[in-house]
Amino acid sequence: MSTAAPFLLSTTAVSRPDPKAAAPAPRVWLVDDSPTQLARARELLSKHHTVETFSDAEQMLERLSLGQPPDVLLLDWQLPGISGLETCTYVREHHDNVALPILMLSSRGTHDDFTEGLQAGANDYVAKPFHDAELLARVDSLLRVRAQGERLREREAYLATTLSSIGDAVITTDRAGRVVFLNPVAERITGWSTLDAQQRPVAEVVRIIDAVTREPVSSPVERALAVGTVQGLARPTLLIRRDGTEVPIEDSAAPIRTGPQVISGAVLIFRDVTEQTQVRLRNEALTEQLRTSEAEQATLLDAIPALVSFVSADERYGRVNKAYEDWFGISQDLLRGQQVRDVIGEAAYSMLGPFVKRGLAGESFTFEQHDVPYRLGGKRDVKVSFIAHREPGQPVAGYVALLQDITARRKLEQERELHARRLQQQAEFEQQLIGIVSHDLRNPLSAILLGTERLKRQEVLVPNVSRTVDRIHASASRAVRLVKELLDFTQARLGGGIRIGRGPMDLHALSRTAVEEVEEAHPAARVEVVASGDGQGAWDADRLSQVLQNLVTNAVKYGQPGSPIQVATHGDSTQVTLRVHNEGAPIAPERLPDLFQPLQRGTHPVDLASRSVGLGLFIVKSIVDAHQGHIDVRSAAGEGTTFTVTLPR
Repeated sequence: MSTAAPFLLSTTAVSRPDPKAAAPAPRVWLVDDSPTQLARARELLSKHHTVETFSDAEQMLERLSLGQPPDVLLLDWQLPGISGLETCTYVREHHDNVALPILMLSSRGTHDDFTEGLQAGANDYVAKPFHDAELLARVDSLLRVRAQGERLREREAYLATTLSSIGDAVITTDRAGRVVFLNPVAERITGWSTLDAQQRPVAEVVRIIDAVTREPVSSPVERALAVGTVQGLARPTLLIRRDGTEVPIEDSAAPIRTGPQVISGAVLIFRDVTEQTQVRLRNEALTEQLRTSEAEQATLLDAIPALVSFVSADERYGRVNKAYEDWFGISQDLLRGQQVRDVIGEAAYSMLGPFVKRGLAGESFTFEQHDVPYRLGGKRDVKVSFIAHREPGQPVAGYVALLQDITARRKLEQERELHARRLQQQAEFEQQLIGIVSHDLRNPLSAILLGTERLKRQEVLVPNVSRTVDRIHASASRAVRLVKELLDFTQARLGGGIRIGRGPMDLHALSRTAVEEVEEAHPAARVEVVASGDGQGAWDADRLSQVLQNLVTNAVKYGQPGSPIQVATHGDSTQVTLRVHNEGAPIAPERLPDLFQPLQRGTHPVDLASRSVGLGLFIVKSIVDAHQGHIDVRSAAGEGTTFTVTLPR
């Protein structure tokens, strides 16, 4: 709250004329249609006053409008054309700013109309005939009143000038608590002008409520007039402006003294503390956010399964999370402030101490340390990250440590690595065995095929022998295809992928040739070939023929009998697409993800039709991958199955 010293209005503060200087004679105006009636008054007053006579009120009013009013105006209560009563009213309404004292003459003494005239604006009256002393005394009395008024106006002008220069809002009141003056700051804050607020109760202009309870607060002016200087409430208060808006203020009030025991009014001083209030509210909000943030941070840190801590420059624990408490069996509060060496033990510190030094030197890093002696017994494997903490331009204040117990994980990884090595060794042995066997089978199978072909060319074979030769030839052919698949599989697995030899070719022509070969082997199959766009590209023709024959053969074997198989090739500006579609039962959804893995099929695990071991689609995908292409399959009830191969040119 602002503190205002008691406000003492001293008459000595107003500049006064030098008493030794010759003062001009007071000016008196006499108004009457019969100058002879006021001749005695003019004669008496002219000795010490400057007297000017007007024959009617209109002449006097016209002169008054030109400025420089007299010190005293002497009127007959009954004037020609306009009464003295109306003249008083007119002067008061239009020239009140000159505070003109009016003396009225009455030829009939006390009268109702005369009393009304005094109420309308005359300051005094004298009945005719009058005594000289009486007239002079009444004029002197009015002159003293005017002089006092002039001094009061000078003092008010000085006060208004002084208070207008004050940065705080200032409102002065009279003894009754009515507003006399508002300085510009007070006008801006309250929304009231001095003209509008004058003579209003200060409680009407300055309405104050408690900012917390919203209850009205008694005006400090009332208390100042009663008990002296007072301060506003210690808690926040709000001023209700004239337009109804609210302004937070700090206020104080003090009496205005014109003498040791004389109180002529009060002064209220207050200031708009909106900015200070906003700063206070922001600080309170930030404090609350900080408390909330710290609580959330503590909850978050405690939820982390790893050990999180801050270590200060003197190797003492600052903030630690709940995991530290569980790890060491010491509460978080007790851990704070303890030395790292004392908490983890000498044996562990001998291994981790050098890393602590690096962290406090400002280095941020991550490391693993195995077989660290554990405080509660045994050894642990840990992974630790240190993040140095340093304010700009300041030395290292410490580091944040994140410690993970990787004992169980490391043991599991070791077991997995051992198991993976064993599986790898087993797979390599199996693949080598398959490669050796398939390679060694090629020669005897080739001899069997060559022998059966020679026998089939002989015309002397009896029917039974000829059928036996055909069966031997067919079985040897299946065995040759199986050996080829095994060799491709071995190459894909052990050789880093199937090797291809690119050359210019037309995929449209290749697809027609491959389909014809399948149709020769399966005369009952109906295959429709559609080609569009540019089919030219640089690919391995033999390998893509193998892809086409495999996909079309699968469509023949697993498609709906009698339904056509569709083979479509399409080329655009960057790639060529091959689609093979067949109707029939869809591939089970659970088999689709592993369809292109070795030893997998989309139907029954055992291929009763061709005794295939399930390497065909794996080899197809390997060939497509070798061409930097992509293969996909879509299979659903009512839609059939479609294999789509996309090859970049």
